[in-house]
Amino acid sequence: MPIREFQCEKCGYIFEEIQLTSEPLKISSYCPVCKEKGIKSIAKKIMSRVGFLVNGYNASNGYSRKK
Repeated sequence: MPIREFQCEKCGYIFEEIQLTSEPLKISSYCPVCKEKGIKSIAKKIMSRVGFLVNGYNASNGYSRKK
């Protein structure tokens, strides 16, 4: 199940939501912090950092294939 990251447009709060793969892709949600205060604020999906490291052959690490 992918975890989506959202940021509120009003307060700037960043939060995560788990989304089922069977659900359509969500690009916005409601901010839980503003919702507690009685404000209905939209939070938009943001790009999160990846959690893996690529090792081995690739162009950025200086290795090259021998021909």
